[in-house]
Amino acid sequence: MRSEFSRRGFLGGAGAAAAGITAGSMSAASAAGGAPRELPKGRSILPGDPRYQTLGQGFNQRWSSSPSYIRLVGNEADAVAELNRALDRGLRPTVRGGGHCYEGFVDNDRGVILDLSTMRGVAASTDKFGRPTYCVEGGATNWDVYTTLFREHAVTLPAGSCYSVGAGGHICGGGFGLLSRRHGLTVDHLVQVDVVTVRGGTAAVTAAHREDAKGSPEQDLFWAHTGGGGGNFGVVLRYHFAPDAPQPPPRVWLSSVAWPWEELLERSADFETLVRNFGTFMAEHSGPQESLYQGLFAILKLTHHSNGNVVLVSQWDGDDPAPLDSFVAAVEQGMATRSVVQTRAAGGLFLPYPEKRRQLPWFQATMTLNPSGDNRRGKYKSAYHREPFSPAQIATFRDWLTRDVEGADLSKTLVQIDSYGCRINTRRPEETAVPQRDSIMKLQYQTYWTDPAEDSDHLTYLRDFYRDVYRETGGVPEIDTATDGAYVNYPDVDLGTANQRDPAYPRLYYKDNYARLQRTKAYWDGEEVFHHAQSVRPAKA
Repeated sequence: MRSEFSRRGFLGGAGAAAAGITAGSMSAASAAGGAPRELPKGRSILPGDPRYQTLGQGFNQRWSSSPSYIRLVGNEADAVAELNRALDRGLRPTVRGGGHCYEGFVDNDRGVILDLSTMRGVAASTDKFGRPTYCVEGGATNWDVYTTLFREHAVTLPAGSCYSVGAGGHICGGGFGLLSRRHGLTVDHLVQVDVVTVRGGTAAVTAAHREDAKGSPEQDLFWAHTGGGGGNFGVVLRYHFAPDAPQPPPRVWLSSVAWPWEELLERSADFETLVRNFGTFMAEHSGPQESLYQGLFAILKLTHHSNGNVVLVSQWDGDDPAPLDSFVAAVEQGMATRSVVQTRAAGGLFLPYPEKRRQLPWFQATMTLNPSGDNRRGKYKSAYHREPFSPAQIATFRDWLTRDVEGADLSKTLVQIDSYGCRINTRRPEETAVPQRDSIMKLQYQTYWTDPAEDSDHLTYLRDFYRDVYRETGGVPEIDTATDGAYVNYPDVDLGTANQRDPAYPRLYYKDNYARLQRTKAYWDGEEVFHHAQSVRPAKA
């Protein structure tokens, strides 16, 4: 356990830092490394304030804390001043952006939470070289990004479908979404990040650009924010994206079909056929040279049988729906159970349409596909897959999804299998901090509940389920095998913590990129002002 720290002499720090490192706007002078021109503007929320309890808890109701105060950061000068104030007072700072918080990395008893949720600017801007960019402040949500970029500039970013997620944490973990097979990861379009870091015990601002001198600390800092994850290097004020950001398609087709569990249980071979077909299709149509199906994004939701339906949701950006229909036909080829119109929510997603597919304007489809769901308790795990599922893995999916746990409601438990690859896989593993650049599917294991009395049941169930699926590789999706690790934006403390001797998370999240992240950490935050249960640890001298 690390001790507390102060600005004048770091002594270590205890606990976990933010999953979404974000902050407010900054002036041109500070972007170039000068002092902020503006006066600090924000407000402190103290215990007893009616907002205190709400702002001390995020979307995931498992996590809450009792900080000394919560600072609603109003601008860049406020972010710098409040960080320095925390250091002077020996208070550990953590930072909240959107607040989805898969793990408790923002929990901060007796410290200070810097809440950036009011800093939501999205606008045309310039980088430190005076070239045009689109700028996203760290407190913006995905929805802020989509609405502003689309309405004012007719562009978008290939970010996530859950639009209440904070862009500040989403982007620095890599960011992917329904347009990523055609346009790559969110960070593939990033050109600059403006960050408050702490070196020598004092907070200062650095504008780190992808065109900074090769091998320079500034270029390393930029690179670290292309997949290094939140809570590791500093407080992100703004992200700058290239002016040739993707244009969204005018219209897309949404497809939503389901296979009733009741029938899948009667025809035991159909579940295996369904999952095998999906994996095989993705293996055949997710390579870097893929042309026809770049515009397809598909999500196969393998729900617990108590939900009632296994669901396939797809977005197709072509005007002709024939390739989409061919994809759905390929997925259910050889099954006796035929698909029906989806009739109930699956993992927070429900399309209330009477037909299996419908064409919509892209912006309307983006609203429709938002799967945020209700505030509740949740646990998550992830895996990258480079090959179709093995028969043993498919059998394990079926076994666990048809198990019941006495006293626990598993109807909101599922394995979500997202399509991946295509344009994502045109980058080299070391080009960004995201090293998984030849996968064809990304999996997210999810379970949701509301009663704290069910915590142990849900956590144990998902932990054992996940371990069983990957039992042939030591209980985790080992790298450079049929699988390729886990996604840093779906953090899972079961993969180890920073205080353990040899945790698995550095290898599974970052692969060979971890060494460079450690060197970057040592330079920009060697005293570990920013740290959490799965931090990047600084390289030793």
